[in-house]
Amino acid sequence: MLDLLIKNGRIIDGTGNPWFLGDVGIKSGKIVKVGQIDQEALENIDVERNVISPGFIDGHCHSDLMILNYPESTIKLSQGVTTEVVGNCGLAPAPFFGEHVDLLKQYVKPVIGMSREQWTWKTMEEYLEKVLSKHPSENISTYVAHGTLRICVMGFAKRPATSKEIEKMKALLEEGLRAGAIGLSIGLLYAPGSYTSREELAELCTVVQKYNGILSTHIRGEGNSLLSSIKEVIWIATKAGIPLHISHLKAAGKRNWGLVQNAMEIISDAREKG
Repeated sequence: MLDLLIKNGRIIDGTGNPWFLGDVGIKSGKIVKVGQIDQEALENIDVERNVISPGFIDGHCHSDLMILNYPESTIKLSQGVTTEVVGNCGLAPAPFFGEHVDLLKQYVKPVIGMSREQWTWKTMEEYLEKVLSKHPSENISTYVAHGTLRICVMGFAKRPATSKEIEKMKALLEEGLRAGAIGLSIGLLYAPGSYTSREELAELCTVVQKYNGILSTHIRGEGNSLLSSIKEVIWIATKAGIPLHISHLKAAGKRNWGLVQNAMEIISDAREKG
């Protein structure tokens, strides 16, 4: 016997196929059957052709610290979001150690806010353990944030990283990926990401490639330099042999209206090339 039978719904299963009319059977907290179900259940819910779908994934948010303050995630769950991806735009609260920790807090505060919790973690693994200790009501996935790596290693120094500094950042990046991060996020529109060359980023991304990770990017410019900025991150991802996700795609400023079409052509061409 099922624990719960959700009946007569327009089912969207997440595969990209059109919806179909059917039922969803649940037992011990897991979906065990989808389709036309003729089976008894402890509880039956007739949704009267409303939509039944998997939980939504918010692929770009900045809830890195909010999840510690509000682990029940009422705001997101009420919208159907059951997974959040944090650590975006080169901004994250981990790793967190060294002489520049106060700079890091100032850096992330305008975007991800502050936590009621003490920042007791140092590594990405310790941060994730802290999140899990709060028993969040949703799933959390994170990137390793380039801006955070650079601040940990060299603060806001407006210069290229030395080979020794790059190796330190690569080690921190690898630690984060081993802990479960899905890739590297960069924010090239603002410091310290804006101080970083494409060659330096491509070198960091060789670590991402080892772990089949993703490069997620807030590109260097969204106005007059939109197209060159897109070409830059495509070059980085191609050089490192990793997938690329451009977080924000828009043309800022009236003189650039319509450039998104050109941007899409560049992206489509890169996809066709693999």
